[in-house]
Amino acid sequence: MYYDVTKLVSKKVFTNLLLVLPTPRQKRFGRKRVEKKPLIAGILQVLKHGLPWNSIAACGASGVSCWRYFQEIQRRGKLKLIYEALAGETTDVVEGAIDTTTATSFHFRRLCGYDGKHRKYGTKISLFSDKGGLPADVNFGKGQAYDGVFVAGHLKKTAGRRKRVLNLDKMYTNLEMRRRLRKSGTQVNMEMRKGDYIRKRGPKFSFNKEKYQVRFLIERLNAWIKNFWRVRVRRDYKPAIYKAFVYLALIIVLLRQN
Repeated sequence: MYYDVTKLVSKKVFTNLLLVLPTPRQKRFGRKRVEKKPLIAGILQVLKHGLPWNSIAACGASGVSCWRYFQEIQRRGKLKLIYEALAGETTDVVEGAIDTTTATSFHFRRLCGYDGKHRKYGTKISLFSDKGGLPADVNFGKGQAYDGVFVAGHLKKTAGRRKRVLNLDKMYTNLEMRRRLRKSGTQVNMEMRKGDYIRKRGPKFSFNKEKYQVRFLIERLNAWIKNFWRVRVRRDYKPAIYKAFVYLALIIVLLRQN
C-alpha cells in the first residue's frame, strides 16, 4: 500500500504540481524511468517532514530515484523558472511588503553565517510579498546579512511592475533608500524610530497605520514556508539544492492559494 500524499498537500495542489513540474527524461538506452507521480510524492515527504531520502515511505519510487529526479530539475533550473512564472501571473505588487527569516543551518561554508539578532547560524531568506501575502520574489543571503541589502534585488527582479506602497519595518531604516524610492513613485510606509529624521526643515516621511496593518500577511508567509521542515532547517551542503527546496515550497504556496 502506497503513501497517501493528500496528508501533505491537497489533491488539487498535487494535481497542479503534476502539471507544472517537468516529466523525467527517458534515455535512449537503459531501463524505463519511474513515472512522475510517485517521484513527486517522495519529494514532498522530504520537503514536508525533512526526512532523509532513504527513509521515505513506500510511494512507488525509491529514495534514490526521487533524489535523482529532484537533482535533475534543480540542475536545469526548472523550479526557479516555474516559481517566477507563477509569481508573475498570480501576484500583484502594487502594495507589498519585504521581510526576512533565518533558517537554522549546520555550519556550512557557503551561504551560512551567524545571525546575531536570533543568535543562531543559518541562511537568511528574504521574501517580497504582494498585497494578498503571496510570494512575489525571494532572495537568499548569509545569516549576518543586513536586511536592507535585499531590497534592491527585489526591486530589480520585479522591475516593470508598478509598486506604489512598500511596507517595511524599522530594521530597514535608510534615508537614501527612502528618497530614491520616493523619486521613482514608491512610498515606503515605515514607522520611524525615535530620533530618525529629526530635521525641522524640509518634507517629512508619512506613515499610514491602516496600510501598515496588512504587514501581518508577510509574517504569515514566513510561517507557511517554515512549515516545510526541509526549509525550516537547512541540511543541504550545496546552496543550490536548498534554494530548490525553497522554490518548491513557494510553488506549493502559490498553487494552494489559486
